[in-house]
Parts: sequence; structure tokens; C-alpha cells
Amino acid sequence: MKKLLTALIAVTALAVPAAASAHHGHGRHHAALLARVAGTGASLANPSAPVSGSIARSEKLGTGTFAATVTTDWTKAVTRTGPHGTLACAPSTAALTLTGATVSNTLHSTLTGKTCKWTPTGGTTTTAFFGRGTATGAGALASLTGMTAKAWLVQKSDGSVKGAVFAGSREHRSLSLFAVGERRAKHAAGCDH
Repeated sequence: MKKLLTALIAVTALAVPAAASAHHGHGRHHAALLARVAGTGASLANPSAPVSGSIARSEKLGTGTFAATVTTDWTKAVTRTGPHGTLACAPSTAALTLTGATVSNTLHSTLTGKTCKWTPTGGTTTTAFFGRGTATGAGALASLTGMTAKAWLVQKSDGSVKGAVFAGSREHRSLSLFAVGERRAKHAAGCDH
């Protein structure tokens, strides 16, 4: 009887973490990715701008790379000039790829949104892309396929780019962290003026 009880406890101890891991790691409700990116590229003020660099922080991907090509239709730009400077925003799309430290772990998305060019009075121009789309994941990110993908990229006048990418469930806490960074990015790009 003692041997049977010990065996049942051992089996239960092995089964519970596996079930919890399966629910947390592979359940669509809990699936999410938040990655901070940094790099350089062509000016986002161009009609087509490839940018690339590294993943600065991501729990799911570790170190890795990102690449995006932002295409903006500046012929449809809306420009406003005020006491703080000039803001021009135009519809744009971005083809985005994140590749993890393990190269089979990838995320792809075509994002639709806008690119804004902010030139403050007496300052240097900052350009930013903000967009959303649908994620296609592979490897460890396969569970994100079909979920929402969002990204923002801010480029300074020296060509340096910083940004963040979110993919996953709208209920996931990582989305609120992404939103905080997005608000700061919109401020830097003059979108809140």
C-alpha cells in the first residue's frame, strides 16, 4: 500500500507541472510576446525605408534580430503647423520580421498604420511608425499565429531606431507595458501636440 501511495504521489507531482505548463505556455489566452528593438536604417521620411537591428529585450526570443520595411504614402500626408512645430502624418505599412536567438523562432507581420514626421520649432526632426496587423509565428511563437501584432518604431535624425513589438492576446499584461512605451513614442514623435 505504501509503495502504491508513493507511486501515485510521484505521478501526480509530474503531471501537475506539465498540465500547468501546457496551459500557460501553449494556451492562446496566455500567449504573448513583447520585444524591445534597436537599430538603424534609411530615413522613415522616405517613401520606402528598410530598418534593421537587434532585439534589445524579449523573454520569449532572447537576443535576436529585427527587420522592417516601412512604406509610406506621403502624397496623402496631413500636415499641421502650430506654435510647437510641424507635424506631418501619412498612411503606411510595414513588413516586420523578428528572429530569435534560436533562428526557428520567428514572428512575421504586415502592419498597417501611419508614419509621422515631427519637426519641433528650433529642434531636429523625429520620425515614427505606428501600426497593427496579424501575427504569424513559427517555432516557440507558433501559438501567436492569427493574433494581434502591434509595433512602434521611432527614428531620430541620426538614423537610430528604437521601438517595441507586441503580439498576442488583448488581455495579456504585456499589452499595457507596450501601450506605455507607445504613448511615450507618440509624444516624442509629436503625435500628442
